[in-house]
Amino acid sequence: MASMITGSGASGAADRGRWEIFTEDWDPGYGNPATFELDGSASFEPAEPGPPVIGPGSFAIVPLCFIDGVRRAELSLWAEQPASGARVPGLAGAYAVGAVTVRPGGQAGYQGIRIGRLAIWGGGRTGDIVGRTGHRWTSESIVGDDPAELLGHLQNRMRLAEGSLALDAAAARWTVVLDGPLNRIQSPDATITGYIKTHHRQIFPDAEHALVPGLPVGARTRMYESRNDRYTCYVRIGHPGPGGSPWGGIARLEFPAVGGLEAAIDQAGRLAAILPRYAGVAHRDPRAPVNLTPVKNLERHLTRLLGPVNLATRSARDAVMGRRSA
Repeated sequence: MASMITGSGASGAADRGRWEIFTEDWDPGYGNPATFELDGSASFEPAEPGPPVIGPGSFAIVPLCFIDGVRRAELSLWAEQPASGARVPGLAGAYAVGAVTVRPGGQAGYQGIRIGRLAIWGGGRTGDIVGRTGHRWTSESIVGDDPAELLGHLQNRMRLAEGSLALDAAAARWTVVLDGPLNRIQSPDATITGYIKTHHRQIFPDAEHALVPGLPVGARTRMYESRNDRYTCYVRIGHPGPGGSPWGGIARLEFPAVGGLEAAIDQAGRLAAILPRYAGVAHRDPRAPVNLTPVKNLERHLTRLLGPVNLATRSARDAVMGRRSA
């Protein structure tokens, strides 16, 4: 049961001043899973007729492909020009993306692994970094000189690699669940679904927004359409733990409008029925149940493939120091 806290004031205003307190097992390092702006957005409009909530259904299992990526900063860099005093930041970082594929009646497996290491420089500067241990960071540059933009560039490169892999998987006739939104995929295929775990903006009107936490497992909301050619709905993947927020276990699915509304509705119903089978387990994943088990396992696998971060950092540092002493 959730605890209650009541604001001061007359008893008639007690209900209006009451707050409900919930626990949140979600790792704070991943941000808050559900923090809403107070006002809704006018950029989403109802697209599916009928009731605002569609109950759980049953669908045949289909070949699924779960796609995600990881990225990490490995060493902060600076490039200086002694004659002019000019100074620009750099970042040695890495990303890895891949897929977990699950065939009906078959075993899950890792596929499509893609790894990139980048030396990202501000101010238009370039320069690879080559370590003696086999590590190599390929040069890329950005116009700005804000260190935060360097990490943003690394994140974007990871997202683009995820999108490319998603398109390849869709072309191979997989039903793709891409961890994250679809906004970095050019011409997304109708069989690609974006899977969004965190919610920071109220996109439904108040009355329908209030219905989302009450969804039973496997149920979804009706479909809404956004101005950027996407359909979207909420689905409950699993129940939050004891004392957990009612929004725990809620994911938002995103579908490209290119496939049409009926295709999006069919895909939403199918995934609403299937995905709860893959809900995360609390004692294994701090983002359970909404972080899917295949995605959690994929993240761990990709991190292992990148190798120990301390070795990569040492290799980059030694390469930079060797260049200075040469």
